[in-house]
Amino acid sequence: MSTLTKVLILLVSIFSIFLGGIVATYVATAENFKKTAETNGQRLRSANEGRDSAQKGEEAAKKAADDLKQTLEGKINALEAQRVKLAADLEAAQRQNDQLVQKITNMGDVVQTANSTVKQQTGLFEEAQKKVQALEAERIEREKELTETSQTLVERVTIIAQLEDKVRQLTQENQDLGDRVNQYLVKFGKIATPPPTTVAPGTSSVRPTAPILPIGTGTRSIGLTGQITTVDLRSRLTEISIGTAAGVRQDMKFHVIRGDRWVADILILEVWPDKAVGLLDLIQPGLQPQTGDKVATNL
Repeated sequence: MSTLTKVLILLVSIFSIFLGGIVATYVATAENFKKTAETNGQRLRSANEGRDSAQKGEEAAKKAADDLKQTLEGKINALEAQRVKLAADLEAAQRQNDQLVQKITNMGDVVQTANSTVKQQTGLFEEAQKKVQALEAERIEREKELTETSQTLVERVTIIAQLEDKVRQLTQENQDLGDRVNQYLVKFGKIATPPPTTVAPGTSSVRPTAPILPIGTGTRSIGLTGQITTVDLRSRLTEISIGTAAGVRQDMKFHVIRGDRWVADILILEVWPDKAVGLLDLIQPGLQPQTGDKVATNL
C-alpha cells in the first residue's frame, strides 16, 4: 500500500470521525430546539390566557371603578349638602355665641356685685361661726356644770333618802320605846300619851321616871339568831338575814359562830325589815367570817 493510500485512508477516517461528531451534535441540538419550541409554545399559550384574563379583569375593574365613581359622586353630593347645612348651623351658632358673649359682658357687673355680696356674707358667716363656737363652748361648760350639779343632786337625794330611812327607823324606835314605857306605866296605873308618828326635835311624849338603857345594851337577853348572807372583807361589812321584823336595831352587837367556834363580832350599822348590815370585828387571826355562818346576840 502506498503512502498516498494510507494518507487517504487516514483522512477518510478522520473525516468520518468528524462527520459523526457533527451528526451527533446536530441530533442533540435538534432535540433541544424541539423542547425549547414546545416550552415556548406553552409559554405563549399561558401568556395568551393571562392576556385574556387580564382583559376580563380590566373590564371588571373598569366596571367597578364606574360603580365606585357613581357611589362616590352620590356621597360627595350628600356631603356637600351636609356642608351647606353645617355652614348654616355654624353661622347660627356664631350669632348665638355673639349673643351669649354680650350677655356675659352684661353679667360682669352682676358677678362683681355678687362677689362683693358673697364676701360680705362670708364675713357675716365667719362672725356667726365664731359666735356659734363661743355658744358651743358655753354650752359644753353649762353641760359640765349641769352634770356636776346633777351628780351633787343625786348624792344629796341619796343622802336625803338615807336620812328619811334613818328618820323612819328612829320613829319606829321611838314608837317601840313609847310602847315599852306605856307598858311600864300601865303596871303602875298611869296613863301615857301615845307616841307621835314623827320625831319632833327636842320633844318627848313621856318622861320616864327611870332612865332607859340605850339601844344595843342588854341584847344578850333578847336571843336573836340568823346567818350571814354577804361578806365584804375589804370594807369589813357584812349582811345578815334578819332585820327590824325580828327585833334587830342599830348598834346591836351580834356574834359570828361557826360550829362551836367564836369567829367575829358584828356591830349593826343599818337595818331594814328583812336584813341588816354591820361592821365586822375579827376576833381570831386567820379566821374570817363566811356566807352561811350563824349570827346570834348570845354566845
